[in-house]
Amino acid sequence: MTNIEFRTQTQEAAFHSPLHDMELVRQTLEVRFDPLTGRQGIYNSALADKAAAAFPDTDFDYLKHRAEATRGRCFLCPPDWKKHTPTYPKALIPTGILEKGQAALFPNLFPVAPYHSLIRVGDKHLRTLDDFPPDLLADAFSVALDFVRACHAYDPRMRYATLNANYQLPAGASLMHPHFQILSSPEPSTHHAQLLEKSAEYRAKNRRSYWLDLVEEEKNRGERWIGRINQSCWMTSFAPMGQNEVLAVWPGRQSFLDWSEQDVWDLAAGLSHVLRVWHEMKLSSFNFSCFSAPLGEDSPHFCSVLRMVTRQNVVPDHRTDDYFLQKLMHNDMIITRPERLAQWMREGFPGQAG
Repeated sequence: MTNIEFRTQTQEAAFHSPLHDMELVRQTLEVRFDPLTGRQGIYNSALADKAAAAFPDTDFDYLKHRAEATRGRCFLCPPDWKKHTPTYPKALIPTGILEKGQAALFPNLFPVAPYHSLIRVGDKHLRTLDDFPPDLLADAFSVALDFVRACHAYDPRMRYATLNANYQLPAGASLMHPHFQILSSPEPSTHHAQLLEKSAEYRAKNRRSYWLDLVEEEKNRGERWIGRINQSCWMTSFAPMGQNEVLAVWPGRQSFLDWSEQDVWDLAAGLSHVLRVWHEMKLSSFNFSCFSAPLGEDSPHFCSVLRMVTRQNVVPDHRTDDYFLQKLMHNDMIITRPERLAQWMREGFPGQAG
C-alpha cells in the first residue's frame, strides 16, 4: 500500500444559457489535485464543444507554407549551419561543439542559465510529429548527457540540469527547425525546486520514494498506465500541467549522471511513440522537460522525471493556450481525460504495456 491520494472535488456551475433557449443548465466540474504538488487540473465535459474552436486541428498545408517561408533564413539548416553557430571554450568542450550522427550541441546565443546549450536535431527544417525516429532522438539525447557530464566535471557548482524542448512557434520556439535545449545551473527552476522539495517531504513522512510509489500505484490501477521500456515507466498525469500530458519516471536513476546509453535509447523510443500518437491526434506542437536530481548528490527521494505536453496547434490565426489560469494561477484545463489519452498511448507502445 502506498500513501498516494488521487484526490478530486466535484463542483457545479449553474446559469441560463442562450445555447439552450435560456433554460437553466448545470455543468459539473471535476477538479483534480496533483498527488505531490497539489496543483489543480479542471475538467468540464462541456469544454469539448469549445475545444473544436479553441484547439483546431493542425493546418498541415499552412505548416508546410511557413516552413518554406522560413527555411532560407534558418541558421540550423545545411549546408552552412556550422558557420553560424557559437562554440564552447576548449577547456570545457575541446572540439567546441558536440556531434553525434545528425545531432549537434553548441551554446545558446541568448542563455537563461550559465550553461545553456542548443541541440540541433537533424538536417530537416520541418518534421511532423510522426517523423522523429528513435535513432535521431537518441543521438540528440546522447550529446545532451555528454554535455551534462562535461559541464559537471568542469564546473561542479552546476548541480541542476534539465533537458527541454519547445517545438513549433505556439510552444515558444523561435525557430521551426527541430532543436532541444539543455540547461545547467547552480539553482533549480521554480518547478524543479518544488519537485525536489515535495519529494523530500514525502520520503521524510512515509519513508518511501514518492516516485516509486507513483509507479506502483499507477501500474496497479492501470487506467493511466501506458507501459514500461526497461527502466523507464510511462503514464499519463492524473492532474496534468498542460494538454495531453505524458509522464515518464526512471526508478533507480536519480540524476543524469546515473544514465546509461540504454536509458537514452529508452527515452528516445518512448518519446518517439508519444509524438507519433500525438500526430495521429492531429497535433503539431509540444514542450517537454526532463528533470534530474542534483548532480553528484545522493537523492533517494528523487528519480529522473520527464513531463511532456502539447500546445496550441499550428494554424494561420492560432491563439495562445497559456493565459491567467496557467500563467498566474498555476492551474490547467483538462480537455482530454488522462485515462482516455492513456488508452491511445498504449496502442503500439514499444515496451512492455503490462
